[in-house]
Amino acid sequence: MIALLLALSALQTQPNPTDPGRFADFDLNEDGSIERDEVRARFDFEASAEATYQASRQSAKASAPRPAVTAPRTDWAAADAWFAAADKDGDGKLTQAELNTQLAVSPR
Repeated sequence: MIALLLALSALQTQPNPTDPGRFADFDLNEDGSIERDEVRARFDFEASAEATYQASRQSAKASAPRPAVTAPRTDWAAADAWFAAADKDGDGKLTQAELNTQLAVSPR
């Protein structure tokens, strides 16, 4: 539970978008570029973390049964729109520079 809370607080803070660690947060297969499916996975992770947090807040007491966590995002329209806006050259991959520009406009 503490790890989840720490992860949620890390998501809420907006570190410097030019931090190379931000690129690594998206580049899940570590190939040096970010593809659309990696952005979708990041959006799904954030949706899952938020759903888990909201479910835990619905319990009256720590010992009370927790409600089921809703499924992560299945509609990737928001992730795809974010990716399309970030992919300035339209090559289907994001570079560090493209990510920095997009995070300055629309942090994720």
